[in-house]
Parts: sequence; C-alpha cells; structure tokens
Amino acid sequence: MKYITEIIRYFTFITTGIVILFIVLMLIKGNDCILLSTLIKIPCAALATSIVTVIFYPAETQSKKEYILKVLLHYLVLCIVMTIFGVLAEWISFNFMGIMIMVISTAAVYIFTYTIAFLSSKNDADELNRALKNKQSKS
Repeated sequence: MKYITEIIRYFTFITTGIVILFIVLMLIKGNDCILLSTLIKIPCAALATSIVTVIFYPAETQSKKEYILKVLLHYLVLCIVMTIFGVLAEWISFNFMGIMIMVISTAAVYIFTYTIAFLSSKNDADELNRALKNKQSKS
C-alpha cells in the first residue's frame, strides 16, 4: 500500500510539473493550443516516471556519496524513459537536439517535483512535531 501511495503522490507532482513545462514551452514557441492526445499522454508519462521514482529514488539511510550516485542513476533512468516516451509520443525527434530538449525538460520537472516533495514532507514533519508537542504539553 505504501508504494501505491507514493506512486499517486509522485504522479500528482510530476503531472503538475509536466503541465507547467508544456505551458512554458507553448508560451515560448507562441502556440496557443494543446492537443487532446497530448493531454492524454501527459498522465501516461507521469505514471511511468512515478513508478521509476518509487523504484529508483534512494532511501535516506545511506552515505552522502551513495545517495548522490543513486540520485544521478535515478535521473539517468528518468531521462532514458522520457526520451523513449517523448519519441513515441512525438514530442521530440530522436536526434541530439531532441534528446537535449528532453534531458533539460526532465531536469526542470525533476527539480520542480523534488522541491514540491521536499516542501510537502517538511510540512508533514512540522505538523507531526506540533502534534507531539501538544500531546506532551497536555500530559
């Protein structure tokens, strides 16, 4: 059940990040509409990367060096998955420029998702600490 909850949590963050990225890219390119097929593909990409995140994102119990290596591996796997997905979804061409666009886009969504997940976890921890303090003060 924990894994399903985490997949749903990351799915929400990643979907939001991809939608924001698409809006920014559309504004840069001057496009003013998004295809229905793209709206269907976005959650599919988010689900795939959510599963990858639950599988590959490192736990916090290892050394700093090991954590950094696992984060880099996680990012690399996400780039591979999103490049394949981007080519199949016809979001990018399979050439150097297309791959670079996907690597940069994946980094943007990665940073957004990491930030939102961090803030969400921090908020949860703060609420737990407040509840514990209230319980201790009542005892």
